[in-house]
Amino acid sequence: MKKFLLLACLSCGFLTAAAQQLRTAYFMDKATLRTSMNPAFRPIRGFVAIPAAGSVSAMYASNGMALGDLFYRTDGRLVTFMDPSVPAESFLRRLKTNNQLNADIATEIVSAGWFSGHGFWTIGIGVKGTVSGNVPKSLFEFMKYGSGPEGTTYDIKKLHVYADFYVDVSVGYSHPLNGRWTIGGKYKFLVGAGNADVYFNNLHAVMNGDAWRITSEGYMSASVQGLRPKFSTDKNDREYIDGFDYHSPGAAGYGSAIDFGATFKVLDNFTVSGAVIDFGFITWSKRSTVNGAAKGDFDFDGFDLPIGDDQPDNSMSDQMDDLTGNLQNLFHFSETPSRSRTTLLRSTINVGAEYSVAQNRVGFGLLSSTRIYKPKIYTELTASVNYRPIDWFAATVSYSFVHSAFKTFGFALNFSPSWINFFVGSDYMFTKVNPQFIPIKASAANLYFGLSVPLRKERQCRR
Repeated sequence: MKKFLLLACLSCGFLTAAAQQLRTAYFMDKATLRTSMNPAFRPIRGFVAIPAAGSVSAMYASNGMALGDLFYRTDGRLVTFMDPSVPAESFLRRLKTNNQLNADIATEIVSAGWFSGHGFWTIGIGVKGTVSGNVPKSLFEFMKYGSGPEGTTYDIKKLHVYADFYVDVSVGYSHPLNGRWTIGGKYKFLVGAGNADVYFNNLHAVMNGDAWRITSEGYMSASVQGLRPKFSTDKNDREYIDGFDYHSPGAAGYGSAIDFGATFKVLDNFTVSGAVIDFGFITWSKRSTVNGAAKGDFDFDGFDLPIGDDQPDNSMSDQMDDLTGNLQNLFHFSETPSRSRTTLLRSTINVGAEYSVAQNRVGFGLLSSTRIYKPKIYTELTASVNYRPIDWFAATVSYSFVHSAFKTFGFALNFSPSWINFFVGSDYMFTKVNPQFIPIKASAANLYFGLSVPLRKERQCRR
């Protein structure tokens, strides 16, 4: 629980993992990953993915907060916003009232696709996950200022962190109905690895003598096989959850999901398409679930400043450990009865259109992609130019309008000679990074690559 809260508060910079889709590649007919964005799509060739390397990626996104707003270089070292060298006023003015943070993971362990008659089949085993949250500016103010005169008050409302990790086993099929319509669907059997949902309706802090008096109202649910809470007592001898132990790891829940989509050729060189991805649920078992409620008063000594200064080298790892310890003392949940629970997947809705010229060698595409995160919905609009000069090579450049702030662009390259298919791409190619290659100015970034072995080329009903 505390780890999830810390990750949200420090953005997804330490959470970058695999993106569930790469919008820039949506119109690349040679890319094998396009079947994950619309099951009606089929690449030109069948494929067998290189195990664990068929698709690997990294992504995070926010509603405006960049990593450079949270991490700073001071005297040749990387520090967090909690370091005294970072002025509170200049840091806080960059934040929004509510800072929404999202990250996805999705990597294919095994996957393959092949043509059978007019149809195209896909199978796969993948690991997926999402972490999202809303972190109010008032929490950062409380963390950064650290203390105040008697009666100083902070109201931290609607702090929410959500995490979901699971394995999916999928089978999909795409079939052309005629020369205009192609439809497709995919079924996914889901094995839940872990889920956490932490929410504070209000966390009220008042300076009372030499400590903060905290009044909180919230809940938490965590589902992991073998999860066992550890307990401590506060100064009033009230028991609260102070961490977790893990025993007998395994499946914590099971569920199902479907993808469905279609494409329609309005003209020979103009195609529209739409799809719903990851429409499904996971039911988490009672024996794997720990529930908690935060309701009542307790004393909190405040955040240590400077963070990590008591450690030998004050490294980033030391700073993160200190922040974890501080948050551990701020969030007190009393255990409540366990029960089974059902959570919905974070679904995606894609709607696209492409107009092609020069005998389909050049295409102009526009894609609207809506990701239904919890607690907010995240929408991106991406325009692309798609270049297909020869059979074994394709390239795309794109621009996403909502989260790039005119500082990033997208690209994708697909090489597919007869013996290998290599893909690399990004929706948000960052133009400025720090020495650790962190995109400090972008509020969104991702990177995707994949390797597969081509199979028989499609001979009919190409698009």
